[in-house]
Amino acid sequence: MLSKLGFINCDVVEVLLTTISAKGEPNTAPMGVWIEMGPRLALRPYQETQSARNLEVNREAVLNLSQDPELFLSFAFKEELRQLQSVEYISAKTVKAPRLSGANAYVEVSVKPKHSTEFVTPFREFLCAVQHIEVTSKFPLAFSRSRSAAIECVIYATKIRALHNTDPITVKHLAHQIGEHYALVERIAPQSPAAEVIRKVETLLPKWIK
Repeated sequence: MLSKLGFINCDVVEVLLTTISAKGEPNTAPMGVWIEMGPRLALRPYQETQSARNLEVNREAVLNLSQDPELFLSFAFKEELRQLQSVEYISAKTVKAPRLSGANAYVEVSVKPKHSTEFVTPFREFLCAVQHIEVTSKFPLAFSRSRSAAIECVIYATKIRALHNTDPITVKHLAHQIGEHYALVERIAPQSPAAEVIRKVETLLPKWIK
């Protein structure tokens, strides 16, 4: 079933990861996920993020599959933009973390740390065991270059935010990539929601690139 959803070996899939805090508060954030160790999945949030903190406390999550770049933007920069889309959470079938209403599919997982806390890196890596998969989209979605480019720009911008004080070379490269994607979308779909997402990303970059 994972392969039918686009999870294949040697590739990273971008999802909206829903976790839950010790107080029962849900949090959603974009997250790269890949297949590791057979049927298990792996993910690697930054140590200081709410996602990492939540997974340490409640080792369950939902991978919400979506191709909506506006959702990725809203959840990646909810503090900076402060205009989060109206969000509705619904109960998952097998885990405490909720689902994000309107996603195309859900993968509910239990998680465990891959390394001990003594293994110090900027990230906290977790292995995920699939508990339940559910597909809600009745029809396959056509591939959209503009939607894909917009989601990629959101992911690049989150990396810029994380690295702007420590890795200026990577930040410069990522900013260039955003510019390339922006030029593409302005050429093929300038009036699309995806173009508006990238424009909002561009307004955020001066916060981290001087």
